[in-house]
Amino acid sequence: MQEKVETIKDLMISLADYPTLRQDQTLEEAVNLMDRMAKDKGYRWIVVLDDNGNIAGFLTLRNVMEAISTLAPKAGGWMGAFIYNRPGTFYWEGVQSVKNTPVRKWIQPMVDVFVQEDSFPASAAEIILKRRVTIVPVVNDKMKVVGIVRPVDLLPFFKNLFDHAPS
Repeated sequence: MQEKVETIKDLMISLADYPTLRQDQTLEEAVNLMDRMAKDKGYRWIVVLDDNGNIAGFLTLRNVMEAISTLAPKAGGWMGAFIYNRPGTFYWEGVQSVKNTPVRKWIQPMVDVFVQEDSFPASAAEIILKRRVTIVPVVNDKMKVVGIVRPVDLLPFFKNLFDHAPS
């Protein structure tokens, strides 16, 4: 009996199951959601949607660190930014302004790559390698984004390759 060949649809995370925010929501809201999702599901990115519900980009922990680092020089570098023995310094005002900025300012914009949900998983691996991206949007036959696929989601595909390779 021949095993069913997996498609991207079998391995992807449905967009309905992945954390999303609107691009006008704040960085503070994003960090709170990212923290919850990292603890609950191990997700380290957030999908950011535009006003029409389409993917505008992705917010990563690195983006959050970059947002905070914009304050570091004014607060005496990263270490100075986290010392709270200087009341009234710019840092606390700066954190307030950064945490209230819309996530659109900090996201990794959507790139022009995607994979069809009925594609073979190797096509997503090729996109990840060639385009040097970590998240690939998955589209249906109407070109609507229905999910995402990450390198870790392809692990079952790779394991299956090794399990069934001739010795």
